Amino acid sequence: MLVAPRRWTLPQRLSAVLSLEGFTVLVALALASGAAPVRADDEPIPDLPEVDEEPIPDLPTVEAPLDPIRQLVGMAANPQLPMEEGQKFFEDIVRRGPLALTSLAQLFRDPSSSDREAWVAARALGRIGGEGARRTLVEGLTSPRVICRLGAVSGLTTLKDKESAQALEGALFDQAMTVRAAAADALAAIGMKRSARALSNALDLPANFHQGRSLFVRRHIVVALGKIGSIYGIEMLVKTLRDPEPEIQLAALSALEGTTGMSFRDASVAPDAPPDPEEIAAWDGWWSKRQVAEPGRTSSP
Repeated sequence: MLVAPRRWTLPQRLSAVLSLEGFTVLVALALASGAAPVRADDEPIPDLPEVDEEPIPDLPTVEAPLDPIRQLVGMAANPQLPMEEGQKFFEDIVRRGPLALTSLAQLFRDPSSSDREAWVAARALGRIGGEGARRTLVEGLTSPRVICRLGAVSGLTTLKDKESAQALEGALFDQAMTVRAAAADALAAIGMKRSARALSNALDLPANFHQGRSLFVRRHIVVALGKIGSIYGIEMLVKTLRDPEPEIQLAALSALEGTTGMSFRDASVAPDAPPDPEEIAAWDGWWSKRQVAEPGRTSSP
């Protein structure tokens, strides 16, 4: 027996829709009723705002102001300028005094600065002075750039601050011979008697010889020992009278005579002749008596 299809009233149909779950049933009912699904592209497109076609005006470019100290350093370091012109720019930097220190320190530390710029900055720091400048220069003694280490020694030589002596003593053992020689000159200028020990230890470094011959740095060290004039330095100078190289012997003899005011050279011996055995023995005798007279001697300043 065939059953006629059930006709649902509108309320019954809505009740069935609400009791079913899922979007699929909703779509099926929509198709059964002959309604087409609504698509996103059937929605009306809202009105778009009109495009402003007014051209963007040209705006002025604002550049950061140039550092006047850096400009002056660049001019002082310019190899194309005559030396006297470069010196004028350098003196202008120095006249700025402490106001220039920040820029000079930054330039001195800047790895992109040229060698000439770093050198000018170091010299200016030494001329202007102050604890900030001194610390910057001491820091420069450990720079990977030789020119910065050399510039640091030069600036510290100008300052002649005793607080820098220990750092300069370390520079006597720098890899660069020019730095070692400059450090000896700086210690001589400062004149701390305790520095004689470091100078004595550095005199015979293997790095201060080339193929068995002394490099010029040894002469700088001997001269520094004489200028400092400490007991420990005199002892080293007396020993150096027996150095195998006549030039070093003469440097030690000159340093001893200048420091002590003594001379054991016979009038018949030429001034530029190295000390003979008799003269060396006379210095040994004088020094042995001095040692006995000062049993508690130290190398402190």
